[in-house]
Amino acid sequence: MPCSLTHEKKLYQKKIMISPEKLIHGFRGTAVPPIMYIRLNEAINNPDSSLADVSQIISDDSSLSARLLKLVNSSFYGFSQRVGTISEAVFLVGSHQVRDLALVTTMVHTFGGIPEDLINMEEFWLHSLACGVGSKVIAQSMGETEIERFFVSGVLHDIGRVILFNRAPDKSRRMLQRSIKEQRPLIDIEREEIGCTHSEIGKALLEAWRLPSYFQEVVSLHHKPEWAQYYPIETASVHVSDVLAHSLQIGSSGERFVPAMNKECWGKLNITNSKIPTLMKKIEHEVDSIAWLLQN
Repeated sequence: MPCSLTHEKKLYQKKIMISPEKLIHGFRGTAVPPIMYIRLNEAINNPDSSLADVSQIISDDSSLSARLLKLVNSSFYGFSQRVGTISEAVFLVGSHQVRDLALVTTMVHTFGGIPEDLINMEEFWLHSLACGVGSKVIAQSMGETEIERFFVSGVLHDIGRVILFNRAPDKSRRMLQRSIKEQRPLIDIEREEIGCTHSEIGKALLEAWRLPSYFQEVVSLHHKPEWAQYYPIETASVHVSDVLAHSLQIGSSGERFVPAMNKECWGKLNITNSKIPTLMKKIEHEVDSIAWLLQN
């Protein structure tokens, strides 16, 4: 890492008034991720388990099964033939990928208790889906195969803000008001007010959940993609997708301003100015096609 970046990173991490670990302590769901993710992960990591075992776990939850089948048959995948069973879905998509999709489809209904004046949770998850879709679309344009990794990383990118709104609503309200009054990005206000940001809080949650390291790095660094050491492509794609989702005004994460774009990400992701209109149109179309995920 260049010296200038090292110096900047030290300054960025210097002042911690409320630790991310303290904020997630006692937060509902902190100890473990959604139970379905745990069950699927145990089956996948068990050498004696088969695809049939993974399929059965999903099939035991009728609402999850219906959502996954609908997702697999949407334009998100664009399979030429209809997928009729969970077994087919697991075979075609892959057990690890289905596990990650199950995490998303349950997460959007997991968190509550957020005051409406802070954030509308449907709008929050709509923005998150837009970021996930954008990251997936970018990954496809680059020929990446594990598109679910990009999608889920995008959906999770602002999860720390949910914790912040839940655990510190009064302070969050003041930060939102400051951001609007001073016309400054909310993440900068977070750093000044509490000494850490929603990105660091999100990483702390994913660490507590023991989710894969690529999710942790992307969530932690989606505003600082140049610092990503192990998953720079995933981090860059979520960074760009976050900016595009804000530009398209799809949903809201609480941030009132379009985040600054790291221009180096364009080259890293092979995105040219001529590709942006098509990219944005595809994001809008695919978000529309999976917005039903937000319905109970």
